Amino acid sequence: MGEVLQALLLGVVQGVTEFIPVSSSGHLVLVPYFLGIDPPGIAFDVALHVGTFAAVVLYFRTDLTRLIAAVFGVGDPVLVSYYRRLAVLLVLGSIPIAVIGFTLRDVFEAAFDSPMTAAVFLMVTGVLLLLGEAARSRRGGISGTVADTDGEEAMVGRDPGDPEGLALDAMGVRQALVVGFGQCVALFPGISRSGTTIAAGMSAGLTRPAATRFSFLLALPALIGAAIVSAPDLASGPVEFSPLAVIVGIVAAFVSGFLAIRWLLALVARDRLTVFAAYCLVAGLLSLVAITLTT
Repeated sequence: MGEVLQALLLGVVQGVTEFIPVSSSGHLVLVPYFLGIDPPGIAFDVALHVGTFAAVVLYFRTDLTRLIAAVFGVGDPVLVSYYRRLAVLLVLGSIPIAVIGFTLRDVFEAAFDSPMTAAVFLMVTGVLLLLGEAARSRRGGISGTVADTDGEEAMVGRDPGDPEGLALDAMGVRQALVVGFGQCVALFPGISRSGTTIAAGMSAGLTRPAATRFSFLLALPALIGAAIVSAPDLASGPVEFSPLAVIVGIVAAFVSGFLAIRWLLALVARDRLTVFAAYCLVAGLLSLVAITLTT
């Protein structure tokens, strides 16, 4: 496979699976394994995350602008109060991964050498998604519709189909920490960061749209932190791809990531995540069988 084509493929895989709850890390281990190509090194992996980071920033530019303005007390007092509180919750939700990710970094990185581990954890992602939906169902939640929530209501994650679920403006410290610890589990390949944090949010009482929105916003500090931690490795590590291939990979991750965010936010307003759970369970099982038969 040509270098540029390989970079394009991996960029699309990263962009789509970073936000759709099927695990980007698991797919970046399994896809190269089954295609017989070398897995991307740390430098290229960080480059792809630059693309997905840019996708989050572009899509949530309104939220981010308001978050920054709220820190300085600029704007409507109601919005300032809401976004200041949201900023605090994002900081709290980021603390677990900052501590655990740095402390156990070698343990998590070692897991990336095993396609079988990625396949097993992909099935775990499926189970976690089912548990999250089960928690929502126990509250009496039903499928909502996009038309029921619009504008500012949609931005805070209200869900007419889950009246007992908490929107972002009612979210508390407990929900932020539960989602934050869920994000730590996703440091293993095959465990979806978005899937785990969305499922954790729903289990902690958030509506599906609110959990999804908080999950995506929480990705920003996580991606920044990962880049900072990887900086020493980038300085001494080899460059696996040419500059052109790296640019292609970043652009592919950015475009596919942006489209994935927009599609998933629309989807979670009306449909359950069980289709992704089924995909993770089936893909993980088939991968596990294939790996076992070829080793």
